[in-house]
Amino acid sequence: MTRNKPDTELYLQHELFNSMITALDYFIGSASENGETVYSQQATRLKTKILTHGRAFDYEGNANASIYFYGVEPAVIMKLLTIYINRGEEEQPKDYFAELKKRGKKSAE
Repeated sequence: MTRNKPDTELYLQHELFNSMITALDYFIGSASENGETVYSQQATRLKTKILTHGRAFDYEGNANASIYFYGVEPAVIMKLLTIYINRGEEEQPKDYFAELKKRGKKSAE
């Protein structure tokens, strides 16, 4: 089976990874207040994909995450993060990186 090369490869330190998933949670949580929206659907799909297929790895003694995006996913996540940032509220990120690490570590190559 041949794998397609991802359109975008994103490597984040664990703190930034936690912040990104917390931002997606903002949109997912808004569905309970405002009903399901395109944004909450997109955030749910991305969060599930990232936590399922993302990988934790150590690089130069730092914990990092690798995420691969295909098609329009990079544009969608950029739009969601921009909206999240512009709302002007600061939220303490949760530790989603621990969940990613449970799936097993991979060494940086």
